[in-house]
Amino acid sequence: MAVKQWNVGDVLTASDMNTWTVPLAGVKSAIQTIQSQTTLINDADMRFAVTANALYEFHAFVRYSSGTGQDWKSSFTVPAGASAHFARYANDSGGTFGGNGDFADTDTPVSQGAGVGNVRTINFFGWLSVGGTAGNLIFQWAQNTSGAFNTSLYANSYLTGRRIG
Repeated sequence: MAVKQWNVGDVLTASDMNTWTVPLAGVKSAIQTIQSQTTLINDADMRFAVTANALYEFHAFVRYSSGTGQDWKSSFTVPAGASAHFARYANDSGGTFGGNGDFADTDTPVSQGAGVGNVRTINFFGWLSVGGTAGNLIFQWAQNTSGAFNTSLYANSYLTGRRIG
């Protein structure tokens, strides 16, 4: 998964530009609200396509609200044979701010809910190593504990990435 090297006289193609210089992005187009949903859902907007046998870095900026005690959980789904690791910068379910965890795509960290309409933010930073199967990196989210209060993911939350190998 080496980074492409150009030589003097090489012509940059549209494919080269799109593969190596254009950021990938999935931006939440509108607020989405769920109730009594504890199974992670694949977000329809916060996703982007990835190439087989490639390495990506990614960042997600998430604005959410969730009922106190219901809290919020989130993770990422990756293509078959791929793996991802990320750090989450946010309050955990107990209200303690943290950012030193090393989570894998199989982990589901929980963040604190502060009551409906009280917006919280989470930042995720990580890498994705794609094996022989191309696919999508997709942000997932749900309530941690089922409840009647709305849990919302706000418009303009986003997932960005770029190929680094």
